[in-house]
Formats: sequence, structure tokens, C-alpha cells
Amino acid sequence: MGTIAIVGMGPLLGLGLAKRFGREGYKVAMVARNAVALRGFEAQLKDLGIEAAGFVADVSDPAQVASAFAAVRERFGAIDVLEFSPTNWNKGSYESTNALATTVESAKFDFDLLVLGAIACAREVIPGMIARNNGAIFFATGYSAIHPIPFITSLCIANSGLRGYAYCLHEELAPKGVYVGTVSINAFIADGTAADPVTIADVFWDMYTKRNRIEEVFGPI
Repeated sequence: MGTIAIVGMGPLLGLGLAKRFGREGYKVAMVARNAVALRGFEAQLKDLGIEAAGFVADVSDPAQVASAFAAVRERFGAIDVLEFSPTNWNKGSYESTNALATTVESAKFDFDLLVLGAIACAREVIPGMIARNNGAIFFATGYSAIHPIPFITSLCIANSGLRGYAYCLHEELAPKGVYVGTVSINAFIADGTAADPVTIADVFWDMYTKRNRIEEVFGPI
């Protein structure tokens, strides 16, 4: 069928998307910082009959992004779907970033990852998608992309910037046959809950196959 590149691969949303697209015959390229975790995901997906490979990169570093995507193309060829959803929860950047505590450094930390990282990744796939007149790019955010949440101001700034980038890309790429979608998740993702990764992955697949909307909000509004 094709190849999906999941940037920010993790055990919840990333793995759910890998299983969902893999079930449809897609090969899975997984980009993340943790090489050990990536090897574990490769093994899990292999057991399900899904061809997958991990590529190590910090997506806030454009040079690492370029290197990782070059390796993805060498292994799998053209990238048909890009999904971008890295997080920094383990970095501690969200612990005290209310509006008054937000600094240039804290805002830059999140902006570099979520906005500049998204731009770097998108630019790796857009030329090929335009040339083929086909492809899809997804950006996952939290609900702070739509509704400001003061206690995570730095993240809110980055998420809203990412959402704006998605809308702008949509305007330019839709006439060229490339679909852009954004999913704002207003829930704590956890297996066996209403926000199970499998359920959320189904939303992405529905958007991908129907291509009838640019945005979906998952969870209560």
C-alpha cells in the first residue's frame, strides 16, 4: 500500500497508528529519540506481521531530521503519510509554564520541537507528495491548540502555532492533491479507556480515507 512515517513514536498514539495503518498494509517508519524503545516497537509490530523500522532523531534538530528522513527513504522509498506528534513530557518543561512563569527559554523549547520540528519534517515529504499529486500529512496537538490553557502557556503557544501551520499548509497543498489534517486531543490517552489509542487511530484513518475535513477534536469540547 505505501509507507507511513510516525514522528514522535511512542507506546500510545504512535503504536496505535502503526497498528492501524499497518493493518491496512502500510509499512511503518518510526522516528523518535529512544533507540531501545524503537527496537521494542519493531518487535511488537513484526509479531503482528507489520513491516516497521525505527530511526533515531531529535526532531528539534533539523540536521537530525534530514538524516533520519534520508534513511527512511533509503529503506522504504517514498513516504505516503506523515504523522507528527512528538512530546516533551519527560523533559519537565511543562511543570511551571503558566503565563507569568513562561520565559523565552521555555517557550523556545516547545516551539523548536512542535513548530520548527513540524516544518522540518513536512519539508522532507512535501516535494515528493507534490510530484506524485498524492499524500497526507497529519499533525496531532492537544486542545490548547484551540482553547488557551494558562497553566501550560509554553505548550499552548506551540500547539496553536502548529495548528496554524496545518491550516496554512492545507490551503496551499489541497489543490496539489496533498491532504493535511490536524487532530486536537482533549483527553489523556490510555489503553482501555474512551481515549484508547486504537479509537484515536481510527479517527486518523477515517480522516485519511475520507479527506473531508481538515480538523477533528477528540474528546469533550
